[in-house]
Amino acid sequence: MSESHHPHPERNDQAHGCVERYESMRQHGTMYFFDVEEFEIIIDHYLEQSDARRAKEVLELAQRQHPGSVDLKFSETHVLMSQGKLNRALEVLDAIGKMEPFNEDVHLHKASIFSQLRNHRRAVEHYKRALDLTEEGLDEIHLDLAFEYENLEKYDLALESLKQALTINPENEAVLYELAYCFDVSDAHQAAVAFFREFTNENPYAFVAWFSLGNALARLDRYEESIEALDFCLAIEERFTSALFSKARNLLILGRYQEAIDCYQETIDFDGAQAVTFSYIGECYEKMEHYEQALIHYDQSIALDPNWVDAWIGRGVVKDMQGKLNEAIRNLENAVRLAPDHGDGWYFLGNTLARAGRYDEAFAAYVKLNGLEPENVDGWLDHADLLLQMKGPDPAARKLKEGSQVIKLTSKYAYRMVSYLLRMGELQQALVMLEDALMNDHAAHTQLLEHYPEAVQMPQVVHLLELYRR
Repeated sequence: MSESHHPHPERNDQAHGCVERYESMRQHGTMYFFDVEEFEIIIDHYLEQSDARRAKEVLELAQRQHPGSVDLKFSETHVLMSQGKLNRALEVLDAIGKMEPFNEDVHLHKASIFSQLRNHRRAVEHYKRALDLTEEGLDEIHLDLAFEYENLEKYDLALESLKQALTINPENEAVLYELAYCFDVSDAHQAAVAFFREFTNENPYAFVAWFSLGNALARLDRYEESIEALDFCLAIEERFTSALFSKARNLLILGRYQEAIDCYQETIDFDGAQAVTFSYIGECYEKMEHYEQALIHYDQSIALDPNWVDAWIGRGVVKDMQGKLNEAIRNLENAVRLAPDHGDGWYFLGNTLARAGRYDEAFAAYVKLNGLEPENVDGWLDHADLLLQMKGPDPAARKLKEGSQVIKLTSKYAYRMVSYLLRMGELQQALVMLEDALMNDHAAHTQLLEHYPEAVQMPQVVHLLELYRR
């Protein structure tokens, strides 16, 4: 962070003294003299209190005592900005610019105003001018410039600016976070790994960079390496709960549930109890099939935040596993009422309603899910399977074809389609599709045999399975 962003204790005392003198002057109706810097301090004080009216009053007195002061013109732009008079503020800055053409603050203020006016291109121009004119706080200006590029969705330029900022000040943590964000939004996870690996080699104590490296590796499903990077981060900054959360998530995905629980427990020790943490611990116990423990933690999550949707879904899934279908449905209905756009809620609700024999409602839940998350393959598969159960293979295949418009043809999808075609007696079509599926992903053919065990009685199917095993 540049110097100007740290409050100075002596400046605070000075501010306190100035403001007290000013207020006592007003109270007694007398007139004191303040120098320009003191007036700036008093005006800033009232602006920080969001008292624009009082700030303006001080400004008018200041301009009477110090006519023509450029510094007070800057104070005037602050007052106008706080009143939302942005175009007036720009006019004042134009006037200062005529008197002092090389004053970088004119451009910094203009950039900030254009940003508020959502004219990000003009903001970029002024930040660039400020960079040419100044020698201090350049990392912060590059960071502001990067925000403008992000607003223009020019992430490559934002990344360039942020890298420049780090060259100037490798310890600027805000810049590291922003870099990680830009890599992530651009889906440039490989580039992020390369960048943060190199950065941590040169700056081994930069815990934010280790954290960002860990997250980028996790995005590439490289969970073991991700945990290693996060452990380095936590060795430097042990109470950094964001890193503990990321590590716990990796352990959960790797099926190392008890280690994940220990990690989540640590975040509770540092940050106190939060709904999200108990919900994740519940999920670990659910995966371990310790259903009572899972329910205890989901209930703790809901006690902390009755609107925590994931805990209601978790509760519903566990009750379903325990065969308590009516209670499960109530929990899942509560989840979709709280978050009508939450795909998981509709998915599990559809499944549970189907198991409870409430087929019309189950179909309605699947239709809702297919609309909300058309890329959710399991949503289409389960919808089609319910049709198979109720109305036979033809409507099931039709429903799955409808899904094929929007989902990439995954092996899961292909083998399910083969199962429906075989049931319909469409042998040729089924064999063509099966051959494709076997070429793409032979190992997944067990999905066909699980879904339609009779397929092993069919010589042509067995022949293809053998042929592609080699």
